[in-house]
Amino acid sequence: MGHTVIGAALAVLLLALSGTPALALERRSGDSIVVARDEVIDEDFAASGRLVRVDGTVRGDLYAFAQHLTVAGIVEGDVIAVAQEVVIDGQVRGSVRAGGATVQINGAVDRNVTSAGQLVRLGSGGRVGGTVIGAGETLSLAGDVGGGLYGAGQSVLMQGRVNRNVDLALDRLQLAPGASVGGNFDYHSDRPVPPMPPAVVAGATRFHPVTRPQRVERTQINRFAGAVGNFFSLTWLAGSAAVGLVMLRAFPRFVARYLDALERSAGASFGVGFVALVATVPLALVLAITIVGLPASAILVGGWLGGMFVGWLLLAIAVGSVLIGLLRRGHERRLAWSFLLGLLVLYLATRVPFLGPLVTFVGLSLGLGALVIALYRTWKRAELNAPADPYVDLMAGPLT
Repeated sequence: MGHTVIGAALAVLLLALSGTPALALERRSGDSIVVARDEVIDEDFAASGRLVRVDGTVRGDLYAFAQHLTVAGIVEGDVIAVAQEVVIDGQVRGSVRAGGATVQINGAVDRNVTSAGQLVRLGSGGRVGGTVIGAGETLSLAGDVGGGLYGAGQSVLMQGRVNRNVDLALDRLQLAPGASVGGNFDYHSDRPVPPMPPAVVAGATRFHPVTRPQRVERTQINRFAGAVGNFFSLTWLAGSAAVGLVMLRAFPRFVARYLDALERSAGASFGVGFVALVATVPLALVLAITIVGLPASAILVGGWLGGMFVGWLLLAIAVGSVLIGLLRRGHERRLAWSFLLGLLVLYLATRVPFLGPLVTFVGLSLGLGALVIALYRTWKRAELNAPADPYVDLMAGPLT
């Protein structure tokens, strides 16, 4: 249940950004970003770094991409965050949309919480005024939820109060003293949980069986493999972000030419990428049959793998630019933030059940094809010593 559900929930979480109003945006990046206790930020705030901590007040929305995020002050808008650890100790007057290994709410969230991670926890002092939607290996609810609780988890611990309905997909359920549900309790599992005391659920308790062809209990090796997979997945995401930001700084004109190729020749980009994606490996195998062709085969495969990686990163810039363009029409282009948002959206979209492989294939085809076209146009322009393209000059403007 774990990773596919988490991927789907995180994709929904990121897409939920579209309802956010457009305000001015203050941006900070670095190893450690701290908003001091007496500091007030009167606009939306975007921060990226190893450590992001908000002890003061943010009057708009908070966007964070970090290893550790702590909100101990006040955020008057929404918190949209992806971090290894997200901790809300203060007050969020809007909603929280967060993904990470650990998402913990110890403070007050006036509206809704949408979160996904290995551990999603509402502490005993935590309070959510609206609905909680969570997906993780472990869901722990010790605080109060003013609305309903919906989500999925292999292990669910309830010891707090939910004022409305609960609907969960789960493997194990543990009820602690103090747990209560003000509405109905629906759960989806391959086996029923022990009967609940009548005082716990005010409405009906309904079991929805989930049929599985074969149930395989997870061993310690399975858990270790899953943890290693999560680690390398997050490491890949962080490494890709670093490489992409360096590429934006080092090759701004080529990035602009790539975006130009993708915008003007999307169909051709997909066609070229499809052929390159499908035909390269068979061609490399044919070349590898002969001793003479082995070096060429190795170079071809290396270029193919590198092209897919670079094309994917460049595609992330285009995806992020489109999303930010929809959210903030007429505002200055910020390609660095567009790239981070686009990379995250692509990363999560590829983990959506059933849809993920299709997104991966189409994205790799588009990214690789546009990269090939941009490289060809760059080579052709250099060969002809042609004057610069004013459209590309415009696209290669400020990146941040």
